[in-house]
Amino acid sequence: MPTESTRDDDFIRLFLSAYEDGSWADATLTKPDNIDRTKPAVDQRATRKSDGKTVAIEHTIIEPFVRDKEDFASFERAFLRIENDKSLPVPGRWVQVFVPVGTLQNQRKTGARAAIVDSVHGWIKSNRLALRDGTSQHRCAKAGIPGKPPSEITLTLDVVPLHAAEAGILNVRRQQVDSNLGEVIKRALEKKLPKLVNTVADKRILLLERQHMNLYPQSMLDEIEKLRSSFPNLAHVDEIWIVETILYGTAFGGTYLRFELYEKGNLVRSFDFKDRKLRMKSENGVGEVM
Repeated sequence: MPTESTRDDDFIRLFLSAYEDGSWADATLTKPDNIDRTKPAVDQRATRKSDGKTVAIEHTIIEPFVRDKEDFASFERAFLRIENDKSLPVPGRWVQVFVPVGTLQNQRKTGARAAIVDSVHGWIKSNRLALRDGTSQHRCAKAGIPGKPPSEITLTLDVVPLHAAEAGILNVRRQQVDSNLGEVIKRALEKKLPKLVNTVADKRILLLERQHMNLYPQSMLDEIEKLRSSFPNLAHVDEIWIVETILYGTAFGGTYLRFELYEKGNLVRSFDFKDRKLRMKSENGVGEVM
C-alpha cells in the first residue's frame, strides 16, 4: 500500500543521492515495515539498479537527555509566556534566564506548574533592574505550590550589555543540568538495532539525527562504543552516519542539511545540502564545491 513521504524519507533520499559518488541516486526505495507489521524493519531499503545491491537505512533522533521532547513541550507551554510580558525587558540589556531541565516534571497538577512559572516570573520582575552583566546564578523560591512546602530552584542568568538606546531583550530558556546521554543511546540501540539486523541487505546504515548544538557528534559515538559489548549486533552495522539538522527548518538555516561519517574520532566524509541540492562534499578533509 502506498504511503505518504515522511521527513525521514526525505533525509534518506538526499543521503542516497550523494552516497558512494551518487551511485545510489536512482535506487528503488521500499519500506519493509509497511509490508509485514509483525516484523518491524528499517525505515528504507534501497536497491541499486546497476547491480541489484541493497542497503538498509534506519533513522533515529538522538535527544540530548532522556525525555527531552516531553520536557520541552511542557516548558514551551508554561514558561515561554513570560516573554510576552513587555514590562520585563531592561533597556540596553539582553537578559537570558535559564531554568533547569525537569523543573516541571512530576508536577501533574496544573496549579503546581502555574505556581512554579509564577514564581520565576515574579523573581524576574523583582530583580531585573539589579542584575549584573555576565553569567550568574540565583536562588528562586517556588512558592504557592498546592500541598507542598516552599522550595527553591537555581536560575542561571546571562546578561549581555547592548547599546544604551537599544530596546531590551528577555529570553527564558532551558538549561541541561545532568548528562544521561548514555541512557539515550542505549534506548535508541535497543529500539533500532533489531530493525537493521532483521532486514536482509548487503549493507546496513544507522543514521543518527543531531538537532541540538550542545550534542557533539563524538560524544554520541563515544557512548555507542561504550555500549558495544552489550550490543553485539552493532557488528552487523556497516556505517553510522550523523545528519545535522540544528538549523533545518529555521529562518536562518532553511533547508540546510549536513551528513557526516566519523572514523576513529576523525571526520572522514560529509555531504552538505541546501534546497535539496548537494552543495559540497568532502573526503578525508578535502572539500569539493558542487
